[in-house]
Amino acid sequence: MTDNSSMGSPSDRATLLIAAASGTLAFAIGFNYGAFKVIFFDQLLTVWVLATVVFIGSLVTKLPPNTWPRRLILLLPSLWVVAAAIDNTIDMNSGERFVFTLTVIVTLVALPFVAWSLVTAINADFAELPKRNKGIVLTAVAIFFVLGAVLGANNDSFLTCQDFKVSGNDLPANCLETSP
Repeated sequence: MTDNSSMGSPSDRATLLIAAASGTLAFAIGFNYGAFKVIFFDQLLTVWVLATVVFIGSLVTKLPPNTWPRRLILLLPSLWVVAAAIDNTIDMNSGERFVFTLTVIVTLVALPFVAWSLVTAINADFAELPKRNKGIVLTAVAIFFVLGAVLGANNDSFLTCQDFKVSGNDLPANCLETSP
């Protein structure tokens, strides 16, 4: 028989799992925002894919979210994708630009709700975690977003332009050139 007392409680394990996954995504978004002053499309599309998979999963299984208001929140990233596609295919006048801008704002404002729906759908234990554990997850996400932004903005302290070139990324304005 295995002694599980040294493995921590189920809520602590769920907290660590959720914080690690969420913190990793937050760091990547923060780093790119700090280095390039933009959130890359691949990270936005990652949120869209996650939200869409959970939405479809909620329709074909008994997994959460089980209510239509929560399911509809998961469609907000799809609204952004559609608005971006329209923005790329037509010459927008001021009315269309307003609708696109409003779509982006609604999507960004809804991101915390999308994140909550995703986390509780993927790991239903999150909704049952004590407030302290939820606070730990939110704190980890905030810390790693800020840390990513600071490290991204100061990438020239520990990365070179060659690091960005090799990875296939664009070069941030402040990357450190090294001699060949």
